[in-house]
Amino acid sequence: MSIQVTVGIVARNEEKYITETLESLINQDFNHHEFEIIMIDGNSFDNTREIACKVLDNTDIQFKVLNEKNYGSNGLCFARNLVIDQSNPQSRFIAYTDADCILARDWITELYNAIKGTNDGIAGAGGPRLIASTSNKKELVINAFITSLIASGGNPAFSKRKVKYLKSIPNYNAIYKKDIFNDFRFDDSLVITDDHELNYRLHKAGYLFKYVISAKVYHRETSSLLSFIRNMFRYGFNMASLIKKHHNLKVKLVLTLIFFFYLILFIPLFLILGNIIFILPLLYLIFALMSFGEVLITTRTVYAFLVFFLMPVQHLAYAVGAIYNFISKEKTV
Repeated sequence: MSIQVTVGIVARNEEKYITETLESLINQDFNHHEFEIIMIDGNSFDNTREIACKVLDNTDIQFKVLNEKNYGSNGLCFARNLVIDQSNPQSRFIAYTDADCILARDWITELYNAIKGTNDGIAGAGGPRLIASTSNKKELVINAFITSLIASGGNPAFSKRKVKYLKSIPNYNAIYKKDIFNDFRFDDSLVITDDHELNYRLHKAGYLFKYVISAKVYHRETSSLLSFIRNMFRYGFNMASLIKKHHNLKVKLVLTLIFFFYLILFIPLFLILGNIIFILPLLYLIFALMSFGEVLITTRTVYAFLVFFLMPVQHLAYAVGAIYNFISKEKTV
């Protein structure tokens, strides 16, 4: 039997989670002789690579554990391209997940069955991001907030709606046709602005992505509020890099920047416009209350009140990250 699917994992300092992630791959019900695992390590300074090799040595699945530093560059985009370059020549599909995810036993099977035999207009397929089980209430709430249908503005990957196609598939749960993929690839110059930018170019070229609600990935999340803020800052920074390249991708960022400058200019705006200025905070509070309600129902914990901190901090950190990108010459943070 020949390799059909290459599963790529990009990891950096993930010794805490990498074992469970790889074991969920080893336990896939997909034929072990028809897929391979390629883990690209981002020059970790913990034991991620050693643990990965130890886990994978005990399986009959073909695998490679590579350190991106040994291949002359770094960054998420470079690492994902390295998965393509190092894949088995017979491999027809490239799938991606993250090193902090747990995959349902039929994850590869569901994605593979959804993508094989599709017409030339389908470039890939992806599934939902579900909340990984945890006893840490802060992690649970942060994860529930990030995957909130309301807080995300209706992202179909965070709902149970049967959506047929998506404009973009996140690379913690994605599969692409290798022959199409090779013609596009990730943009190394953007360093870590990976799946959004690639999917945008594919969609602009006329390709669609199937949404496979049955391809389940359980994603872990940070329990640290400081890490959450840092991550949101990076997301804003990365989105600004994407907008610099594709100028028409600015709606979400524009709204976030409006919110940021609204807060900064609140007092002078109040002096000029009077009480009418309170309409926007009221609408924002309603939005926060709706998100809080969804998170409360999902988590069933009083920690759900963290939403009233997470939401404004998310938007502010995102805006600051984007502004920093525009005024600095750095490619990554």
